[in-house]
Amino acid sequence: MSQLPVEILSEEEVQRLIAHPDAADIFGLRDAAILSVLYYAAATAAEVTTLNIADIDWNDGILRLRPDLGRPRQVLIEEPLAAMLNHYLEESRKPLLAHGGGIDAGVLRAVFVTNKGHRVGVQDIRQILGAHGKGAGVEASVNYNTLRLSRAWHLREAGESPEKIQRMLGASGRSGRRLV
Repeated sequence: MSQLPVEILSEEEVQRLIAHPDAADIFGLRDAAILSVLYYAAATAAEVTTLNIADIDWNDGILRLRPDLGRPRQVLIEEPLAAMLNHYLEESRKPLLAHGGGIDAGVLRAVFVTNKGHRVGVQDIRQILGAHGKGAGVEASVNYNTLRLSRAWHLREAGESPEKIQRMLGASGRSGRRLV
């Protein structure tokens, strides 16, 4: 069975995408933070939806991601991602929680929440990617996998070793090597 090719976004397209949400708005800031995690951490949509506050280790600069299947992985929090996450957590998350009304303990642990006080879901992330991809004028179809593979490609172009990129993606075995 052949796989459909995934388009790789240029670094300029990725930056336009991340910059598209209005960071002065609590929802725009949340969206920009989600897009940043998807790209800089090469996270899947499921990993973003399960991300908890305790998964961010500011002291060691580590983000712990838990995939649906497989083992959890740790990714270094690079400066652009650290700045965006910190800004979102300080300026947007609390107003979003307050906006939602009744909140349960599971939502209080979540990094990303909706305007209704729920944990952000995969469908929410699809909508965020679609809206901001189109709004930023990105021609390619934008999904989490586009951002993951674009990140891997950009790291490889910058001289990062295939093995390190594979570990970052949580890939193992032959299929992971094909990515880089």
